[in-house]
Amino acid sequence: MDDTAYTFDLHRILLGDHPPIFLLEIAARTVIIFLYTLLLLRCMGKRGMGNLTPFEFAIIVALGSAVGDPMFQSDVPLLHCMLVITLIVGMQRGMAMLSERNAWAEKALSSTPTILIVDGVIQVENLYRESYTHEELLEALRLNGVAQLGEVRIAYLEPSGELSVLRREQAGRGLSVEPERLDGRRCPEDVAGECCCGYCGLLASDGEWNKACKHCGHRQWVAVTTPKESGRRESDVA
Repeated sequence: MDDTAYTFDLHRILLGDHPPIFLLEIAARTVIIFLYTLLLLRCMGKRGMGNLTPFEFAIIVALGSAVGDPMFQSDVPLLHCMLVITLIVGMQRGMAMLSERNAWAEKALSSTPTILIVDGVIQVENLYRESYTHEELLEALRLNGVAQLGEVRIAYLEPSGELSVLRREQAGRGLSVEPERLDGRRCPEDVAGECCCGYCGLLASDGEWNKACKHCGHRQWVAVTTPKESGRRESDVA
């Protein structure tokens, strides 16, 4: 290796081989890519975010890329990196202030909670729109201590991707959320309130148990789980 081929050039380290006007191009690139990343993350739905909002996730991705490259790539000028970081932090602060003062901006950046269950019945269209599977919903209910859908007054999928559950004061009958809920729980007879849809939890009316569910279209009906039954299971486990 020829040691004379390398010279310590502070101008190259800070600005590279580009003219200073190139900083404006970097600023434009940063804003465009950041907004595009935020748009894509919003399209992913809440379940892909974990405990972060799409806006927070976009900031982490953008900062990670901006900070990482100049640490080990000698051809990436430091001032370019510093400009990108400054712009990202500035946009974060600006958008945070905007969302505090404007309800529309807050909704666009962070989204709003999505209703997944109402009075013990799964809202199937909302479930599909959020790319949230049926089994993932039942798992989240079990983690919230719910044994059957009759306990749930309303459940929201929050912008963070977590499920929040508001319970009824008095639990009613409903679909069990246990993994074996469809085993050995066939609807015993055509009696209103004794059967429910094995998918969405809608209680069957007279004459409906052998037809397609009018709420979700599924045809699998099972015997309901009563609050007494679910309570007995919990006490047995304890």
